[in-house]
Amino acid sequence: MRRIRTAVVVAAVSVLALSGPSWPAAAQSAVPPPVNPGLRPSTAEAAPYQAPSQVGPPVPVGECLGPAPRGGPTPGTVPAPQQRMRIEEAHEFATGRGQTVAVIDTGVAPHPRLAGRLVDGGDYVLDESGMSDCDGHGTVVAGIIAAAKDQSQGTGFVGVAPDARILAIRQSSQFYQVETTDETDRTETQAPGDVSSLAEAVNRAVDTRGVTVINISEAACFLPGTADDQALHDAVRYAADRGVVVVAAAANANDADADNPCRQNPEGGVQTLVSPARFDEDVLAVGATDVVNGEPAGFTISGPWVDVAAPGTGIVSLDRDGEGLTDTLAYPDSERFPIQGTSFATPYVAGVVALVRERFRNLSARQVIERIERTAQHTAGPGGRDRTLGYGVIDPVAALTDVLPGQGGAPALPEPVEPGRLQDFRLPIPEDPARRTVAFAGAGGGIAALGVTVLTVFTVRRYRRSTPTQG
Repeated sequence: MRRIRTAVVVAAVSVLALSGPSWPAAAQSAVPPPVNPGLRPSTAEAAPYQAPSQVGPPVPVGECLGPAPRGGPTPGTVPAPQQRMRIEEAHEFATGRGQTVAVIDTGVAPHPRLAGRLVDGGDYVLDESGMSDCDGHGTVVAGIIAAAKDQSQGTGFVGVAPDARILAIRQSSQFYQVETTDETDRTETQAPGDVSSLAEAVNRAVDTRGVTVINISEAACFLPGTADDQALHDAVRYAADRGVVVVAAAANANDADADNPCRQNPEGGVQTLVSPARFDEDVLAVGATDVVNGEPAGFTISGPWVDVAAPGTGIVSLDRDGEGLTDTLAYPDSERFPIQGTSFATPYVAGVVALVRERFRNLSARQVIERIERTAQHTAGPGGRDRTLGYGVIDPVAALTDVLPGQGGAPALPEPVEPGRLQDFRLPIPEDPARRTVAFAGAGGGIAALGVTVLTVFTVRRYRRSTPTQG
């Protein structure tokens, strides 16, 4: 039972996987309902969110994640995803200067490599701060987006947009739980956060001055016909209309868990709806590739809404507890596991969006999305698209330099840019316990990259309300 629970919670995506009825006999339409801007929830302040069925405030379920163990990332090496994306070459054209990326996640802990560029955006879990992060997930995401270059040259890791600012909004956490009751007054416990609190967080980010990009390394998985994410749809449409690019994870499949609705969609069909990724007109939805061979990662959920992809394995980023880096995360009272998932492919794309926004300041949000899509590299050649990689793997240098019809070419470069001066949640775990032990010891990076069944989602059951549910 413990092993099953661990497999359910270990993640590289903070996924709000909402439970629903049994699987339908046939796939249903994935077309989202129309937007109603008048239904946007109020975001006057980021007060702790409480669902209608919630009983009492969140309570901790364990000590916050401690410092990464020794034997993690090799000092001085450039992480494979960073090499594949040619991040430092992209910094010749832009570094994210003047851009603010809202990270809606588990919070973002202060770190020397985010110094001076981390802003508190509020806390929907507790009445604390967006700069509180027990899980480490949000800090890893923020580091991929905006970590400063290591001035001591002790590590090769640097964020995609190292001059961008981060607005940290805590919206979920696996290190807390809340009690809820259903229509029969049965009590359940689950992690805080749902699509309603996510919608409020999106609106708050849009209304925060200077935000140009929103990173959502979360997803809610629904069975067709059960989605109650209208408020979230309204929120991401509001963002796009206000010129803010929303980048969201495609989510990670967990076909082994019958209670988890995050399942892989069959070829040509839709049995899992992923929100907000499915709102394709207003969101840049990101799938994941294996950094070793560039092929689609086995855990990335396919769907007609997937737009682009980025590396989702071999991840290295900032450690929430300390000044160093980490290549592992963990749930409360569990061992550490390698970081991988669509949750961490997403910030690579969000970082590139920040670079494009700096370099092409007159583009609308949807034009920025178009530029990212049209410069992506697909195995089928230019213009290729499929349900797993979308238009292909992002190409940061091409996104910053290509001439596109209707958008013109890149502006003339200013004076040389100094790059990087300063910047369900389920960890993929190996099935073999011996491999998990090797990964925990920090000595099995190569083994852990092979034969891994990954779940990259934080699962939060849908709040069952005392009144009849919608949809």
